[in-house]
Amino acid sequence: MRPINMAPRLVSEDFIKGWHICQLEVLECRKIPWPTILVQDEYCVEDCGWPSQDYAYECKINLLTGRTHQIRAQFAACKAPIIGDSMYMHAAIAEMTNPGLNPFGKYKRDFISESEKETAEVNWIAQHGKEPRVAIGLQACQISWDEDEHIYKAGLPWWRR
Repeated sequence: MRPINMAPRLVSEDFIKGWHICQLEVLECRKIPWPTILVQDEYCVEDCGWPSQDYAYECKINLLTGRTHQIRAQFAACKAPIIGDSMYMHAAIAEMTNPGLNPFGKYKRDFISESEKETAEVNWIAQHGKEPRVAIGLQACQISWDEDEHIYKAGLPWWRR
């Protein structure tokens, strides 16, 4: 993950000197009904241009590294952006439409100069939106520390209500 402490956080499948390693493991992934229009309206969820679906996937993950925006950036990078995430959803759509657009993505192109690469990075960052002002489909179900001496569990997420 790019070491600059500002959003959007960028990820690359390749090792880039100076960038932070960010890892998570998907423990469970299950198909769930797409949130209804009533639920989306109640929680002011934005579709961010993502086409309406019959279902979404709810994943339980374990963070192996704790980086800001890590979950959001990693899921968007693998074309599975989080519902309502106005920062990363637009970039995920842009990359699916134009696979070579992401200079750090799987289909990145070779650059003839450092200046061309910097321009591509600026253009890629411009594909990202603003921080969401409303609900997104992300919730910590449990947080623990001190070797599980302290464990806190959350209630049901908004999309299950």
